Amino acid sequence: MTSNLSSIRVGVLLCDDLHEELRTRWPSYLSLFETLLDSAESETRLAAVGYRVHAGEWPDRPDVADAWLVTGSRASVHEAPDWVAPLQAFVREVDAQNRPLIGVCFGHQLVHSALGGRTERAAQGWNLGAYPVQCEVDFAGRQAGESLSLLAVHQDQVIEAAPGFERLATSPRCPWYASRRGRTLTIQGHPEFDREFFNALMQRVREKAGEQAVSEAIAGLPERDDTQAVRALMRAWCAEAAR
Repeated sequence: MTSNLSSIRVGVLLCDDLHEELRTRWPSYLSLFETLLDSAESETRLAAVGYRVHAGEWPDRPDVADAWLVTGSRASVHEAPDWVAPLQAFVREVDAQNRPLIGVCFGHQLVHSALGGRTERAAQGWNLGAYPVQCEVDFAGRQAGESLSLLAVHQDQVIEAAPGFERLATSPRCPWYASRRGRTLTIQGHPEFDREFFNALMQRVREKAGEQAVSEAIAGLPERDDTQAVRALMRAWCAEAAR
């Protein structure tokens, strides 16, 4: 029996690997995005193809995928590991070809820096968990003025957006939390995380961020969040490549 689903190839530009302790439960960072992109309800099949760019694994050119996604990382854009400049250049090529592009956490920051924005370390330090975020426009099922709740783990942030980006959501802790321009979508939170993964990751972050910050982040998680709604938005964003 043949499937009537159309297929979209999503290039996932992986900017980190999972710590070995996390790999006992999750096989790879790519597997989190495979789960995010997979939906039985979708009319379009999204096939994730990973490239560990931080380890020197690069796609040949932007047209080997229909849409692109830049992941999170423990690295900092403004501290510029040697693979950041080539990744910024690749993002500019994707943007020039008008292909759907999504940046998540570090990827959000990387996209802005590649296209003319600026990032730096947040003065308040670590931002963990579902801290207060407000939508500035209708976004992911939320109306302008309503709160948006996603799991987040970051120290850096976008402080100056790239030209032409519309701010979708903001926070006192992170002025540019989500944004879009044309076929590019960026978000500071981690829609690829579920709560089980977040809680496991916090045990790795605890030694860096401190006992109090981690305990407060875990205790402060709301009963429900907008992870599934943002995942659906991301799938629809990538599926635009078929149109």
